[in-house]
Amino acid sequence: MCDPDRLIIDRSPGETRIAGLADSTLTDLWIDRIGGASRRAGEVAIARVTAVRAELNAAFIDLGHGEAFLKLGKKAPPPEGALVAVTVTTDAAGRKQPQATRQVALAGRFVSLRPDEPEFSIAGTLKAKGKRERLKTLLQPLLPPGIGLHVSAQAAEAEDIQLIADLTKLLTEWKSVEDALAAGDGPKVLRAAPDLEDRIKAAFPAAVLTDSSDGAVFAKEDLDSQIDRALARRLQLSNGTALTFDETEALVAIDVDIAGAAENPKAWPQLFESMTEDLAAEIRLRRLSGLVLVDFPKLPAKADRDRVAEAMQAAFEGWPSLAQEQPPQVLGWTRSGVLEITVTRAGRSLRDDMMRPVEQHPRAATIALEALRRLLRETQGIAQPEMICAQDVADWLDGPGRKALDETKDRLGGFLKVTTDPAFRLDQIEIGPARR
Repeated sequence: MCDPDRLIIDRSPGETRIAGLADSTLTDLWIDRIGGASRRAGEVAIARVTAVRAELNAAFIDLGHGEAFLKLGKKAPPPEGALVAVTVTTDAAGRKQPQATRQVALAGRFVSLRPDEPEFSIAGTLKAKGKRERLKTLLQPLLPPGIGLHVSAQAAEAEDIQLIADLTKLLTEWKSVEDALAAGDGPKVLRAAPDLEDRIKAAFPAAVLTDSSDGAVFAKEDLDSQIDRALARRLQLSNGTALTFDETEALVAIDVDIAGAAENPKAWPQLFESMTEDLAAEIRLRRLSGLVLVDFPKLPAKADRDRVAEAMQAAFEGWPSLAQEQPPQVLGWTRSGVLEITVTRAGRSLRDDMMRPVEQHPRAATIALEALRRLLRETQGIAQPEMICAQDVADWLDGPGRKALDETKDRLGGFLKVTTDPAFRLDQIEIGPARR
């Protein structure tokens, strides 16, 4: 599984889209949209414990502007009513609350402070022994007892004074956290969630950045067709098989239809092994999480099932560590022949982001924002452009999308007529000169 070697950051009215590509193939897609669900992952807060659930090894906490689910791990449960420092690890998804951990990490420009992890570590991509020794000799003596530090690869090129200033700032910030806990000052947010663009850049520092506006590069490189493919419920693979994806609140089901790809059952084990890379790539791109069940045609021989399960686990090697604590885990086969996989939840799936927005008009946001990008690309030379659309699209633009619509009007010279047609399908858009 390859990390992206390019990141295309496309900014348009009301939406920023970040596409990760490896050899021109879409591996990841992230969306930050006006009116969409708020992103909390990475937020550091002082939270109040509202309930402890020993049977779940977890607690419910108040962040000051909403609740979250706190996984306790090996730490002793805090008493109800206590204040604890936490990091939000995953965004809310559907009816599931955000999740948090008591492992606080304060990231700076070159280093990341780990108050609960006393280890001193340096990015594995920094191989030069001399540089690693220099960083350790400079920074480790400055750490108080029991405080850990992770040094990024970018630190190798920084001046000593920059590194010391970065660490000093983080130590001061952590001291303010300790003071707030001691004073009972909470619940409250201490550090807002990082900007999505900053998170992606930090996660894939080696990727080449390409800026785009109004979907221009997406259109040039035909990324929209790859996005449509990632949103399709049924997906035809090049080997003749087909995958059908069904997302529910409880689990994700993936049905494998071999069609005519291998009529002889003796060829199925090899066929299924060859599909594991495609399956892993789709789970990653679609941002599927929780319990994932892959329904292969049943393999009678245990040795064959083991081979497929091992190939599936190997396909997850190198899973991106943007928010996930660990790569997906292949649990094995059920008695009915279904392969069980668990994927740590990191927030909303791609389909939730694009097809099931929180607004009252499902899909209208995605269609409306794409229409605004088309207007900016296709109306050059039209003095008074008009967009004809379905009522739901116009309603979204007049409500949650009003800011994006106004920005588009300004960029078009101050005029844009939006007309509804009751006969139009939701995804039907017409653009041209305004009619009298």
